[in-house]
Amino acid sequence: MKNDDFELDSKAIAALPIINAFIERIGLRDLLARYLPSKKNLKFPHADAILLFVRNILLERQPLYKLSEWAARFDPHLLGLADSKPVILNDDRVGRSLDVLFDSDRASLLTNIVLKVIDEFSIDLSQLHNDSTTVTVYGEYKGSRSTHNGKTSIALLQGHNKDHRQDLKQLLFTLTVSRDGAVPIHYKGYDGNTTDDQTHIYTWEALRRLTSRNDFIYVADSKLCTRKQMSYISKEGGRFISVLPETRKECSWFKEWYRSHNVQWDELFRKPDNRRPESGEHIYWGYESAMPSDEGYRIIWILSSQKQEQDAQTRQRNIEKTIKALDTLKGKVGTRKWKAKGQIEKAVEEVFAKYQSSRWFDWKMVSKQIETYKQKGKGRPGKNTEYIKNVKDRWTFEAMPNGIKIQEDALFDGIFPLITNIETKELSMKEVLLKYKFQPYIEKRHQQFKSAFEAAPVFLKLPHRIEALMFVYFIVLLLNALIERELRLAMEREKIHSLPLYPEQRECIYPTAIRIIDLFSDQRRHILFSGSKKVKHFYDPLSDLQVKILNLLNVSRKDYSG
Repeated sequence: MKNDDFELDSKAIAALPIINAFIERIGLRDLLARYLPSKKNLKFPHADAILLFVRNILLERQPLYKLSEWAARFDPHLLGLADSKPVILNDDRVGRSLDVLFDSDRASLLTNIVLKVIDEFSIDLSQLHNDSTTVTVYGEYKGSRSTHNGKTSIALLQGHNKDHRQDLKQLLFTLTVSRDGAVPIHYKGYDGNTTDDQTHIYTWEALRRLTSRNDFIYVADSKLCTRKQMSYISKEGGRFISVLPETRKECSWFKEWYRSHNVQWDELFRKPDNRRPESGEHIYWGYESAMPSDEGYRIIWILSSQKQEQDAQTRQRNIEKTIKALDTLKGKVGTRKWKAKGQIEKAVEEVFAKYQSSRWFDWKMVSKQIETYKQKGKGRPGKNTEYIKNVKDRWTFEAMPNGIKIQEDALFDGIFPLITNIETKELSMKEVLLKYKFQPYIEKRHQQFKSAFEAAPVFLKLPHRIEALMFVYFIVLLLNALIERELRLAMEREKIHSLPLYPEQRECIYPTAIRIIDLFSDQRRHILFSGSKKVKHFYDPLSDLQVKILNLLNVSRKDYSG
C-alpha cells in the first residue's frame, strides 16, 4: 500500500511460528537435508522446498502451480525462503524436489524422523493402532507406474475404493498411530489393488524394528483376522486386538447358540452421552466366549447400548428407503427400460444391494396377462366390425418386508465380537474393550488427511511423484498430531478444562491443531517504508487467548511481536 512517499509492506504470519517451532524441535530440516542432497548452485534446497510444501498443506492446501502466488502473501523468512523471491517456487521446482524425495532412502528417513519424535516428545509406544484408506487419483494414467532413475513407483490401479469411486484409480495408504495422542509413527503406500489383509505382517515387522520391541499391543480392523497374519504375530511374540469379521463361522455359531441360551452379560462400564446428555449413559456389557476361535484365540462378545440404538435406526432407515425406491421402480415397470423380466429383476436387486436390505424382504416376479384388441381389417369400425384379441404377459414384481427376519436381526443389535491373543489374566474384558475403543482416533487422522489437508483427489501426473507426496503428507499428519497432543497435555497440567476456540467463543474441550491454525490465520506483520528507509516495524496485536495458547505450546512470541 502506498501513500505519497510512504509504502506499507504487510505479510501474513498466521500459525507459521507454531509450525516452525515443532519443525525445529524435531530437527526436521537437518534430517531432510541429510537425505535430500542439493547441488551447490541450487537456488532453493530440496529440504526447504519439501518443508515449504508441508507448511502450505498445514495452513491452506494450494495446487503446486499456485505455490509462488501463495508464498508471496507470507513473511519469507518464516517460510524458509530467506532472501529468495517466491517466484522461484514454480511447480516444476517443487516437482523436482518430489523426484529427489522419491529417489531417497525414505524408509531410513522415516525411521530417523519418528525416532527423534519419540525421544523429543516421550511418546508411549505400548499400544499402536493401524488402519488404511485409499487415495483417489484423477486422470487416465495409462502407465500405472512410473520410473525415475531406475526406481519404480507403486502402481495406481482400480480396487476397492473407500471414496466410492470405483471408476478411478487409486493407491492404498496405511497409517499406524500411537495410543498416546494418536501420533503417526509409520505409514506405507501400496498398489491400488492391494487389499488390507495383505499389509499387516509387513506393518507389524516395521513397527517391531522401529520400537525395538515385540510386546506392544497391535490394534487393527477386521482385515487383520486371517490365520496367516494372526499366527505370524503370535508366533513372533506379538499381541493383537481386532474385530472378528461376521463372515467367520465363529460368528454364525454364536448367533445360533445365542438364540437358545440365556447369556449372562457382565456390565463393563458406563459413560455419559456428551452429545445428548438428556439420553442418559452409554452402557457396555461383555461376554467371554467359551469357544475360542479356530486358531485358539480368545473371543469377547460386546453389547453396546449406543450401537444397539444405532443398528436399529440404520436398519429401519434402510428398510424405509428400500420401500420408497421399490415403489418408484414399480411405477416405471412396463416402460421401455423396465419391460423385460431380466431388466426388472436386475433393477430390484440393485435397490436391495444399494441399501443392503435383501435379507429383510421377500419378493418375487409376477406375470400379469394384459388383453388388447385390434380391429380386423381396414376401414371405419361399425357394428359388425370384428376384433382380434391379443394377450401379452406383462412382468412386474411384488415385495414385502419379512417381519420374522427383521426380528431375528434385531436380536443382535449392538453386539460385536473382539478377538485377541492376550490372556484374561493380563487384560480383562473391560481393558480389551477400552484399548480397542481408541481405534476411531486413527480414522480421525484419515479424515483430516482427506478433508482438512485435501490429500484426495490427487492431480499430479507422475505416479512416483504421488508416492513421494504421501511422505510429505505423513510429515503433515505428524506435525498436526504433535501440536494437538502438546496443547492437550499442557491443558491437563494447567488444569484447563476447555478453550473458547469455536465460533462465538464457544468452549472446546478437545482442541485440534486445525482450530489453532485457524485462530492465528489473520496475524500479520507490517513494515512502513519512506523510500528505502524503514520507518516503523509493527505487528497485529495478539489476543489474550492467542497468548495463552503460545504459552501452553511453549512457543516464543518474538515472531508475533518483533
